[in-house]
Amino acid sequence: MKKVLIIDSHQLFRDFLKQKLADDQIEVIITQENRDTYSKLINVLPNLIILDIPEDRTEVMEFLEKKGNDPNTVSIPVIVTGPSVEKSSLAALAKYGVIKYFPKPIQFDVFFDAIGNILNIPLSIDTTPCVLDLHRNGNVVFIELALGLNREKIALIQYMLTELIEQENIESPRIIIMLTNLEFSFVDGYNLEFLIENVISCPRVHNKNVKILSLSTFVREMVDGHSAFDGIEVSSNLPKVLNSVVDTSYALNLSDVITDRILFRSNEYEDELNSIETRFSSDGSDGQKMVVKNDGTVLSVAIIDSDIQIQKLTKASFEAVGANCSVYSSGKAFLDDYDSDKFSLIVLDVMVSDSTGLTVLQQMNNRYDAPPVVVYSQNFQKDLVVKALSLGAKNYLTKPQKPNVLVQKCLSVLKAEF
Repeated sequence: MKKVLIIDSHQLFRDFLKQKLADDQIEVIITQENRDTYSKLINVLPNLIILDIPEDRTEVMEFLEKKGNDPNTVSIPVIVTGPSVEKSSLAALAKYGVIKYFPKPIQFDVFFDAIGNILNIPLSIDTTPCVLDLHRNGNVVFIELALGLNREKIALIQYMLTELIEQENIESPRIIIMLTNLEFSFVDGYNLEFLIENVISCPRVHNKNVKILSLSTFVREMVDGHSAFDGIEVSSNLPKVLNSVVDTSYALNLSDVITDRILFRSNEYEDELNSIETRFSSDGSDGQKMVVKNDGTVLSVAIIDSDIQIQKLTKASFEAVGANCSVYSSGKAFLDDYDSDKFSLIVLDVMVSDSTGLTVLQQMNNRYDAPPVVVYSQNFQKDLVVKALSLGAKNYLTKPQKPNVLVQKCLSVLKAEF
């Protein structure tokens, strides 16, 4: 059984990940960021580490340094979550074994896809388009779903709702599940049952305080026929539902109630929601899939070499540590395709067939935002080495190199400014 070590300071995120991965028969070990984290790593020796980076990165970087210096742990891949940072600084994490960095809010389907690829286990994930909104006003919590029922998001409701209730100390929470924009049939029964079970399993939530707003007769029939849902009311009448959970006596009309008591959210919990906010690539407008601009990859490498066999070997070496690789058989092809935000490292044979190797070096040296260049060539003539280094090459390596040696020497030139 594959093992994953989760190092995260946010309980909701830890618990949600643990449940999701356990469903796919992956053993999950959880620890928080503290001085014992490295000891836990040594004892467990997991197949993957999932690490959350807080604002203060001191302990995290100490942990990564220790991991990188230990031959037993150096090759363990790491997925990191954290705040958005400059892409140019992310590449420095590659030498610590970090192969993916997901800024929050996380696109969970892309996130789980990365986990599955690293562990070589295809993780099951529901990609049904679904918009989920959860907010509260006083002791009333509104859960609204639109477009469809996504099981991953439904599972997340339990953790979000539990945390909200406990942190805000809501003694007797009233829950309104708003499903008015959804149509249901018997094929939706399994997910609908899963939704209600996740809500009523939360602490302090009693069936009698759960109301479901829906226009579907199927929802009413399913709830009425389910013994575990006794006391839950299903209604298509918004005023009736509101009157049962909200004091509407002060308002002159229903519009005022909706505006003042429903659409106006309490602010206390907003920051906490942002701290665990998640996204799916299906979260586009009208259910249109979002364009995934960032798959979390830390390292993007350009390989410029005319030798097709060396191209393949070099590409495979970097892909083994999670890098995205683009290969070019000439300097001109690379320069035509070059973009300042595209690569974090360039591996260059200065003896490429179109004789543009030194031209590439010179042009990169003239760009303030260019990534570092490592020369990887069979030609070790002193004049050429001096010329390449004078044009800004960070290292000059002679062919052939063992794959892991090549990668580590190349990674060593990346800036450690994270």
